[in-house]
Order: sequence, then structure tokens, then C-alpha cells
Amino acid sequence: MNILIPLLLCALLLLSCPPCKAQDWSRLKVGDVEVLILRDEFGVPHLKSPNAYALFEAFGYVVAQDRLTQLELSRREARGELAEVFGPDMLPADIAARSESYTEDELARQFQSLKTEVKELIGAYTTGINRWRAEAGKGDVLPLESRSAPGGGTLPEPWRVTDCLAVMIAAGRRFGEFGGRELENLEELKRLGKEEFDRRYPLNDPSAPTTIASLSFKDKTDVVEVFSPGMVGAGLKPASTNADKRATDWVGLPKRLGSYAVLVAPQRSTSGKAMLLGCPQMGMDGPQPGYEIDLHGGGFDVAGMTFPGVPIVLIGRNADIAWTVTSGLSDNVDVFVEELNPEDPTRYLFQGKWLELEPRGEVFKIKGGGTHRETFYRSIHGPVFLQEQGRAFSRKRTFWKEELQALGAFLCINRARNLEDLEMAVKDVPLSYNLFCATATGEIGYWHTGVHRILPPGADPRLPLSGTGLEEWRGFIPQEWLPHRINPPGGLLVNWNNKPSRDWPNGDNMPWVGRHRVAKITSVVDKGKLSLEDLKAVPQRIESHGTYQQVVELGGEAVNVLPPGESGVVVEDGIPHPHTSDQKALFEAWQYKPFHFLYGDRW
Repeated sequence: MNILIPLLLCALLLLSCPPCKAQDWSRLKVGDVEVLILRDEFGVPHLKSPNAYALFEAFGYVVAQDRLTQLELSRREARGELAEVFGPDMLPADIAARSESYTEDELARQFQSLKTEVKELIGAYTTGINRWRAEAGKGDVLPLESRSAPGGGTLPEPWRVTDCLAVMIAAGRRFGEFGGRELENLEELKRLGKEEFDRRYPLNDPSAPTTIASLSFKDKTDVVEVFSPGMVGAGLKPASTNADKRATDWVGLPKRLGSYAVLVAPQRSTSGKAMLLGCPQMGMDGPQPGYEIDLHGGGFDVAGMTFPGVPIVLIGRNADIAWTVTSGLSDNVDVFVEELNPEDPTRYLFQGKWLELEPRGEVFKIKGGGTHRETFYRSIHGPVFLQEQGRAFSRKRTFWKEELQALGAFLCINRARNLEDLEMAVKDVPLSYNLFCATATGEIGYWHTGVHRILPPGADPRLPLSGTGLEEWRGFIPQEWLPHRINPPGGLLVNWNNKPSRDWPNGDNMPWVGRHRVAKITSVVDKGKLSLEDLKAVPQRIESHGTYQQVVELGGEAVNVLPPGESGVVVEDGIPHPHTSDQKALFEAWQYKPFHFLYGDRW
């Protein structure tokens, strides 16, 4: 591969914004009100508005101003349209994305099902993106990266509310969807034999380190370790090659690696205040996908990190709480084996009846004018990803068509004032995350989120399930049974994507077995009382940065860093923008910058 291509693609994600001086105010008229915009010395936009609608229009406006090309890439990645601008190498990623995603009509129906306020704020954010897009087109201030990008450098198509949904679903799945490896496990089972397979991939290892010490998982339908000899004789090949993930990594889109968090209660803090360290990890070999924002008005006083195209703060703080998120790794995707009709392979057997596989034709545009056609199928269990003689394999997700509930949940988290508000909100987060919160009143809390199915007795979550109706899910684990802990007696909560609680099962994806990297963090922090400086030093002491790091002492200092910079590679005249590198230097020196959380009249 020509080395210039990856370098160009990395450059595409670092978008230019108009030059701005530190502490330079501007005003954006939205209807009859004005939104105040302040760019601090690191280029981070701080917005203040009389109402939420105007605030979110300005939110979309500044995101487009800074990250127009990243918005376009994220939209194309989510919708399976990368090959149109990058050529046939991106076709596997496009096929994978579109085969397991929703149609435009399905996205539109999901949008209409959202609460009125959520729809209004998404609409305002969309209006703001298109407002900057229109100004960029008229004023010939389209970012240099966009003007020189593959595809001709033309102005992107107008943004749609469904683009926000598509981007959020893609990002949510990237960090909150796990499992679906049953066919790979089946190959391992054939290779290793039952005894060695169970030893290497146990359903549960009670000795693995957990985030909370005692059990809160109460599922009484314990999975029985069973083994179906008929499945082993199938001779199936692994279902995926990860070619689609390699392709999107090449473009420079977010990766799924890991994240860690440390929460310290007042009794373990030298200042007597609760503290939080949050470090999402999304790779260090290219521009960072995170975007920093500070929002004030209409009930919002919140600052932190999000992804361009996602109109909420995903990790951050407000005047009363700070929170962070790590990937939960719990198994929420199962593979079902569909028995096809030998006389008509478009029909499959379910509960004694032959049902039709639901077809959907898709056309993929390829740079240069070519096209590629695919027909995708769905069973009652979900998208079909592989067909063989007499069988089809589909993936069933616990959160199917429910991902967007997280939008409302995180809007509630953005405005939360205490742990009770958090506890209500996390019930609507359908994907697998670990959510941590510390409050100004000195409380700390942890929740393992998501929708988690109950398998029938005798079903093995590590192996494919029968699609004939014999191994259907038996409902979902009640939310109050999911692992959670508020104010642990030891005064510490530590997580690096490790096991939530002692009896929480592995499923089929990434087993929590034996020793775990979280011990590196525990060995650093579980030693008497901690200061804010101790917490700030954790990434360096474990030699592992987060790609957005925030350290908050509730009621005290707050610092963060977002490498390699908040803004773009070049401005209009081709001169590198100062915010391309300023945070990168801090990051490489293991240093932080002031959080710059501005609220109320403290402007």
C-alpha cells in the first residue's frame, strides 16, 4: 500500500476551523435569540444560550465548523458508503455495515418513536450542521481537507436527522456490542476437544478480578454446560475475517480497544472529596475521533467529550457530577442456525412452519463510476451473515432497534444532579457498558448497563443456537439484577474492561479468566488515601494513556487532555492550525490542561 494514502486519510480527520484568538467571543443568531460562543486557548467551543434548541443548533454549527470531513466520513462508514469516495478496497466494510444495519425507513420510524424533546434537539443539531455547510459553500471556506479529499472535494450532501441516528448506532455498537463468535468457538471446540475447550473458555471463572466484590446478578436460570456432538460434525469455518474492521481502521475511524476508570470516595481521598479518573482508549496511531464541547443553557451545564454527529456529551461533567464509561464486554449477540427448506432455500423452519427469509436489495457505488449489487436477508432472529448448503446463520441482538434509547438516557445523564438521576437513566442504556459516576456530595457509583437475555436450560452461550424454535431466549434479566454498586465500603471502584461481579458469566466473546490487566491499576491505587496528583499520575504509572483523559475532584480541580488537538491540520491558506499540536504536546508529556468548565455567571 502506498504510504501516502494512509497519511492522507489520517489528515482527512483533522479538520480546519477558522482562526480564533483566545477569549474571542462571537454570537450566533438562532431565531430571536443569540448564542454566545467562546473559543478558549485550545480551540474548544464554549456555548451559552437562553434555550436548549438554540444551544443545540449552535452545537451542530461548531461541530461542522471544526469537523466537516469527519462528519462525512462517519456518516459514510455508518451507512456503508465509503467505497464511493475511497474505491473498492472499502467495499467489504460497506457490505458488512449495510448488511447488519437499518434501512432509511427503519431509521425514520425509530426517530419518530423518540421522545419529543430528543427529536427537537437532534433536529436543532442537524440544522446547525447544515447552516455551517451552507455558509462554507457560499463563502468558499470549505476546509482544505474537504476540497482535496477523494471524491472531488465537493461540499458534502446536506445532513439528515437519520444521519445522527446512523452515526450514533455505529459508534454505540463499536463500543457496546459483544459476542457473535459462536462459529469461531465451534472451530476451537473441534480443534481442542471438550475438556480443553472448557478449560480455556469457561462459562464462568469466579477467581477473575471483578469491579465489585459481591454479587448483584441474580439470574436463577443458571446455564448448564452442555455439548452437542451434532454441531461439532458440521465442519463450519469461522464466520468473519475482520477485513471490514481493518478497512475502517485504515480510514482512521474509531477503534474498539479498551478503557479504564478509577473512582475514589471521600474517605480514600486526601482532600475529603470524591474523585474520578476516566480514560477511554480508541487507539493512538491517528487523529483522535473525540470532540470536546462545553454547553450551557436550557437546563444544560455540561462539558466533556462526544463524537461528531452524536448530539450528546458521552463522557464529562456538570456542576454536580462527573461520569465516565468503559466497554462492558458482556455477551449480547447470539448466532442462530436456520434450517433451510431443501426445495426452496429462501424459506427456513421455525416452530414447525416454513417462513420466508426477508430479502433486501442494495446497490453500492464505487469510486470511478462502478456499482456492486448485494441481496441481504433477515430471519426472525436477525440479519443473515452466512449461508451454506441447507443452513443459514443469523445474528440476534438483545438491543435490536433499541440502541437509540441511549440518546434520551445520556441527555438525562448530562443534566443529572445525583446518583438517583443516574440510576434512572442507565436503565435506558441498551448496550453493554460500565458507567461510573462521582458526585459533589461525595458519593460514587457503578452500573453495568445493557439488555441481557436469559437462555433456555441446557443452551451453551459459547456455541450456535438452534433457529427452529427449540432454543429461543426466555426473556431478559431484570435491570435491578445487573451488577451495580453505590458507595462501596472500601471507597474505590476500579475497572479496565474486567469482569463486573463474581457470578457474571463470560458468554462467547472475551472470557474473564484468571489474571487481568486491571491488577496494574489496582496495585497503584489501592494503597491508603489518594490525592488528585496520585490520580493524575495513574496513566503514566501503568504506562497506558487514554485517548481522552479527564481527572475530576468534585468541588475542586478538573483537568483533561484530548490528543492530538481540538482542531484541524490546516486553515484556508495552508498554514497549520495551532490546535493541531498543542494538546498532543501535553499528552506526550503526560500532562493535562484546565477543564475550562464554565457555567452560570462565571463566564
